[in-house]
Amino acid sequence: MNKNIFRQTQIKRLNQIDITSKRAKEALILESFFDQHEVKNARKLAITMSHGFELDTAPIIQRLIGNGKCVYVPRTLPERQMEFVEYNLNTPMQPKFQGILEPVGGNVVRPEALDLIIVPGLAYEVSNGYRLGFGGGYYDRYLKKTPASKIVLAFSEQIYSDPQWEVEPFDVPLEKIITEEGVQFER
Repeated sequence: MNKNIFRQTQIKRLNQIDITSKRAKEALILESFFDQHEVKNARKLAITMSHGFELDTAPIIQRLIGNGKCVYVPRTLPERQMEFVEYNLNTPMQPKFQGILEPVGGNVVRPEALDLIIVPGLAYEVSNGYRLGFGGGYYDRYLKKTPASKIVLAFSEQIYSDPQWEVEPFDVPLEKIITEEGVQFER
């Protein structure tokens, strides 16, 4: 299927999850996420600032900071590049690409210094761990630069047994996919 058409289908599908179900799913995902050894052992974690239909990352970020972890959030750069900037609850933020909040100023972490990156997307397949992102290519470029563990937190509505889209040579497979039903894929 054409990636852009599939993206629109996924966005509609995710927007149809009612708020009560979404919150219940998020609570189960959060519980499973914090049980993972990659999370327990990580010191430096990268995670996106969610918005709209996405899994709410705010409670995850707050808990990570509360647990003494160093949290980094993305900032977009020219030529579809990005970097991760140290984040705390006082970090100044402004809306940028697709309305996502990004840090203003701050300390940038080197890709090789990250222990764990929570990778966003619209759909994931559990045969090889590939994702369908939002179409900007920011994460695909960044993931090639970091040895960090790559974990996905997703709703079951985002999971497919095999790709429903064309997997490209530049796509980076993920290491673990977690839904409200637990770990769905592990490399």
